[in-house]
Amino acid sequence: MDQSANAPLPVNPELVWDYDIPPVEQQTAAFQRWYVARALTRGRAADVRAIGLHTIYTHLPQITLPAEIRRFWEWYFGLPDVRHRYADTTTTAA
Repeated sequence: MDQSANAPLPVNPELVWDYDIPPVEQQTAAFQRWYVARALTRGRAADVRAIGLHTIYTHLPQITLPAEIRRFWEWYFGLPDVRHRYADTTTTAA
């Protein structure tokens, strides 16, 4: 299930166990970028599903990921059907 643009990002407490982040801070763009990277590197499939593909696509250009994980997501979002579904016609995921 993809996140709606206005819906709060669902946060798995098991992925932020090492930080005490107030819920209001969890909805900032900086936290969302950090959390997406953490979910992609340390989360499970359920965590990836919870944040949604649109959220991953949106934040992918701005997050730091291990090379093999970045390559996978860039490959995935580069597939014609997927690119058509998520890509803005004026930009591409880098």
